[in-house]
Amino acid sequence: MVVSDPAAALLRLVTRHGDPPPEHAEPAEQVEADLVRRRFGLALPPPFARPVVDDGGPIRRALAEDGPAIAAVKWRAFGASYRGGVLSDDFLDRRDVVPPASFWIGRAMVPPSPQHRLLVWGRPGTVRGYCDAGPVHPDDADPDHPGAGEVYELYVDPTAQGRGGGGRLLDAALRWFADLGLARIELSTLASNPSAQAFYEARGWSRTGRVQHVDLGVVAFDEVRYATSIGPVPP
Repeated sequence: MVVSDPAAALLRLVTRHGDPPPEHAEPAEQVEADLVRRRFGLALPPPFARPVVDDGGPIRRALAEDGPAIAAVKWRAFGASYRGGVLSDDFLDRRDVVPPASFWIGRAMVPPSPQHRLLVWGRPGTVRGYCDAGPVHPDDADPDHPGAGEVYELYVDPTAQGRGGGGRLLDAALRWFADLGLARIELSTLASNPSAQAFYEARGWSRTGRVQHVDLGVVAFDEVRYATSIGPVPP
């Protein structure tokens, strides 16, 4: 089998089944994914990653070879988490892999600044979830807290949710921010996604009172802003 674009080949295997994302790979597709892994060193996302054992692996800094798997996890999590009225089924049925794998490869290789950090959950060669974090976006900054940090994205593959990986990713990001000396961290979550809001509120995050309307042309939605305060990491 000739593979000219290993990232695209892996993402085709992930997206060809649509929603809901399968928990187990078909044998022939597993062989293809394993071949991409052996030949090109790319990390594998579910359903091609081996089943979760114990804690599912460490929280670690993302590498370039994790990029396609990060893109795959986001695509799969969208389809599983945003159905049922969170986002329109029509939009989800037509969604692409956005951002592409190349974005995450570049993010891992050359972070936009020393304050940016891309984390993944999973042993080397496996990605079950990720967290992208850095300085608060200027357009999102609270005038009273311009120097805050921000959790841009946090997604865990639907087959690995409920195993603690999301909380560990979030904790690792907060430790990173504490090391940078940042005391306030913010994030946005969809106003129509109560499960995500409950996840953050259970971990001490509070609404700031700000609601932002986002219109992407193909879909529009409101985002609720959350914030938390952190202290220095104990020695």
